[in-house]
Amino acid sequence: MRILYRPYLTVFLILFALNLTPAYAGSAHGLTEAQVFEWWDDGIIDGDEAREILDLLEEGNEHEACMLAEVYALESCASEDITPVKTKKQRHAKTQQPATKAPVKKQARKSKRPSLRPHGYVEWKGLTDSLGHLESERTELRLDFYRYSLRLGTQSLLTYRNEGSEAHFGEISTKELHSVIPLDTLWGTALFYALYSPIGIFGLGGLLDTAKTIRPSFAFTPFRGPKKEKDLEIELAFWNHRHPADSVEHHSVSAQAKGTWGSFAVWWVPENAGDLPLIKLQLQHREKMEYATIAWKTDVYAHGDSLPEEARLSATIAKSRLWGSQTIGVMARDTWKSKFTANARTMIPLEGDTSKTRFKASAESGPGVLRGTASVTCLSAEEHCRQKDLALNIQSSWNFESANFTHERFVFSGKVRARHTRDEGFGTPLYEAEIAYAQDAANSASIAITIPKGVPRREIRLRSSAEIGNDLLQLSLAVTFRRTAEEAMHPLHAAMKAKVMF
Repeated sequence: MRILYRPYLTVFLILFALNLTPAYAGSAHGLTEAQVFEWWDDGIIDGDEAREILDLLEEGNEHEACMLAEVYALESCASEDITPVKTKKQRHAKTQQPATKAPVKKQARKSKRPSLRPHGYVEWKGLTDSLGHLESERTELRLDFYRYSLRLGTQSLLTYRNEGSEAHFGEISTKELHSVIPLDTLWGTALFYALYSPIGIFGLGGLLDTAKTIRPSFAFTPFRGPKKEKDLEIELAFWNHRHPADSVEHHSVSAQAKGTWGSFAVWWVPENAGDLPLIKLQLQHREKMEYATIAWKTDVYAHGDSLPEEARLSATIAKSRLWGSQTIGVMARDTWKSKFTANARTMIPLEGDTSKTRFKASAESGPGVLRGTASVTCLSAEEHCRQKDLALNIQSSWNFESANFTHERFVFSGKVRARHTRDEGFGTPLYEAEIAYAQDAANSASIAITIPKGVPRREIRLRSSAEIGNDLLQLSLAVTFRRTAEEAMHPLHAAMKAKVMF
């Protein structure tokens, strides 16, 4: 029996029109492999969804990984911040201003000069499977000198930058072409030239790869206000490429706009004139009011049956006519900083007109020593919320100032998660206890014990993560171990990273 999706899609579109959308704009910077493993271990996301996010993190595309995480998990992709709070003495030292303005100007001019000292890093990332074998790995050497930077390893790229103008030679992809929509890797060269004028910055660009793909582009960034602030960047690009199979030229046109408010991109293939073009929309806003702060964010992909050849989209996005999420978050300006968040996500597959829609509501309140979070998730709105996921988390955080004046922080938390099915009642609950420690932003550790099937003898999981580092070396490890009645304790999945800076 076909299930009609229109009532739930209508609710989704109404919320979109009202801008009720994810509450933590810019949270991509906090997404870690450890948090992805937590969602995976808790059953919030499945293995395929976890691997999509982990692959993007391995490539360094945190922005797109965050968007996938918020849609799949219906949670903020920002990891729990256990970085120690600065002491009054540290805050005072940071906010102190120099006695005169002259040294500040001199330092500002000096910081703009490119360094003549070669510097960079060597980084290795790896993911393992349940047998301890490497599923994937990525090695990169980066060397910066003057206005040049060289990448060798998984990506081979030589880059030159000078006052807004830049040139790239080698493996070029999303970052190098400043594309809002993720792109495949192209072997070739790309050039961008910036021309400053009283009204704004005009940009001319071009791409030529080994498959004879040509991409001329035009960009404009208007100045706003007497201080010439920049809040909008517009780009129009024309694609001319050949398919290796038929050696026939194909054309497409892409346009995008981005700023602090978000981004919008459309990619149209004239050969598919009757088909919907590829569209990506992201909007975000944060507003402080008298009694609360409201933040919202929207993520939407929409397209027809065909996609541009160079687009590199997630599997679920490529298979969905409409793919998106939206959330509104409200944080009260009270002593406990109480929060309320409402999320919605929907996916409409290309092969049918039924939707896959989820809703989630969560509330958080309490002092740092005893803070509680409760949430309820409607797993399938098209089935009239027959199954619901209920979760309760209690957390206690403690700050300590050690003898060497460093400010350390401990976080203790306990979690209970259960699934309720109409006419069947509650399923087996999941229990979890975790302790986390942080000395500073580069040094932290956590360990969590999870009982996913109610009793330890049936299954127990141990999830651990650690980060250590200084100005020369950074190491991180996130791993989950599992023991069942049939199997001894063994690693289930792990992510490792080592970075040496020079």
